[in-house]
Amino acid sequence: MMAISDEGVMQLNIFKSEAWQLIAKADAMCWLILLGLFITSVVCVAIIVYKYRAFMRERKSLDALMKKMKDVRSFTDLVAVSKEYADGIGGRFLVTSLTELKALLDISAKKTGDGNPVLSDREIAILEGEMSGALAHLVSELEVYLPFLSTSAVAAPLVGLFGTIWGLIHSFMDISREKSADIATVAPGLAEALIVTLAGLVVAIPSLIAFHFFASRVRKFDHHLNDIGDRFLNIVKYTFTR
Repeated sequence: MMAISDEGVMQLNIFKSEAWQLIAKADAMCWLILLGLFITSVVCVAIIVYKYRAFMRERKSLDALMKKMKDVRSFTDLVAVSKEYADGIGGRFLVTSLTELKALLDISAKKTGDGNPVLSDREIAILEGEMSGALAHLVSELEVYLPFLSTSAVAAPLVGLFGTIWGLIHSFMDISREKSADIATVAPGLAEALIVTLAGLVVAIPSLIAFHFFASRVRKFDHHLNDIGDRFLNIVKYTFTR
């Protein structure tokens, strides 16, 4: 005979457990709720893993860029640093800012006609506005998928509560049908209701924790990018204003 491994025995025991038997006997509505929560949990886990890896990669790149920016003393150094870290969010911010700066310098060079462009206060203000827009766009990229986590954290317990109420209704219907309010009559419906509530909390709690963790990282990234932008503007003003 083929031997059954300990893992196989454990899986069989899971499917023979009372909780699983209650789920198996649940009605279509409870199954629909549990299926929805299961799909939501899978999506949330995928988002958490994806965002964590992406944020750790961006943090490493941004921290290195921040250290490098402290040694930047000239516009030439600034261009070199932007190329070196072009793959990270900080490098993309610098590249976008340099692109906007180049457009303004070309306009200024045509005005002066001597090949030595000088930026006016108005042009500096325009550059600051373009940089603010670029920063907002990059931050919005960092926030992608976070609304799904926050919505799941709020909606999952409510969906679980809906399942709880549905199970309680079934319990009272069983009481009415059996003409009895003993524990054997009430327990299955209550257990079914609590299982759905538990499923909602299992989805909501990790989603809520992950959302606040990632939101705090976004705020830190935003702060670092603002520091990089300030350093960029200081070098630009020193180089291209009089």
